[in-house]
Amino acid sequence: MLKYVWRVALVLMLLLGMLFLAPVGPMDVDGALAEVVEIPLTAKYGVKPLKSGYTENGYEDPSISVTIERGRIYDTNYVVARVKLQNASQIRTAMAQSYYSPSTDMGTTIARRSNAVLAINGDFFSSRNNEGYVARQGKVYRTRCDNRVYDILIIDENGDLHIFEKPDNAAIEAFEGTPINGFTFGPGLIVNGEVRRHEGDHFYAGSKPAQRMCLAQVGPLEYLCICSEGPEDPGSTGMTLDQFTDLVASFEGVQNAYNLDGGSSSTMVFQNQKINSPNNPKRRPLCDIIYFASAWME
Repeated sequence: MLKYVWRVALVLMLLLGMLFLAPVGPMDVDGALAEVVEIPLTAKYGVKPLKSGYTENGYEDPSISVTIERGRIYDTNYVVARVKLQNASQIRTAMAQSYYSPSTDMGTTIARRSNAVLAINGDFFSSRNNEGYVARQGKVYRTRCDNRVYDILIIDENGDLHIFEKPDNAAIEAFEGTPINGFTFGPGLIVNGEVRRHEGDHFYAGSKPAQRMCLAQVGPLEYLCICSEGPEDPGSTGMTLDQFTDLVASFEGVQNAYNLDGGSSSTMVFQNQKINSPNNPKRRPLCDIIYFASAWME
């Protein structure tokens, strides 16, 4: 009997010792240890989102929150996604194939492959006639800005947006941060808190009502993705560039906002579904996306 008691006591002591020696950390919804990680620049995709993280109008885990809102202005429907991240590695880009072998794929396909929580179309880099500035995930592919045609967007190592208005190569090369992603499209709609007007700019088809898309920053690691419907969408007239600028400027705290590829390229993907312009039958394949990834990993 005494031997049995000692055996029980020994087992209890071992169990208590294991509890004290076990690693302690935050738990995910399944009770497993998890943490917010930094995703390597070279990683081809983000951490797979939690199925339990999705809500009716968004997604949330300890590393990212996304809220989807809808509205109407200028007789046109629009969608805005509010995104907040825990670290800059979560704002990322993906190509349909590669820069040197440009091809296209549906935005939903690229987003699904990348484990995107939310994705929007990029700048369609292969259509810019080899001009401007292109960088993807820390690799610079092109710096040809001396024609000073396009506004350039650089996203740096802190996830901050920097808009250069028709810069030359010297202005880009003088940038003191570390470029992670760079885009050639534009124009800048809001630059360092100041609204820019481009209605009469024929280069950007500013006076033409159209589907439009922009990426904006409202604070450290806080972003807005805003897209409008176009004249081919039932019940919407589309927006001129200045009308779209009014919409973007109506959101509080916008510091920088950059216009991206529009028309049938305008694509916002959430839960692997295109959620903008749901009644428009046109779906244009893309060569690249900007996406926001979860970084909550077991």
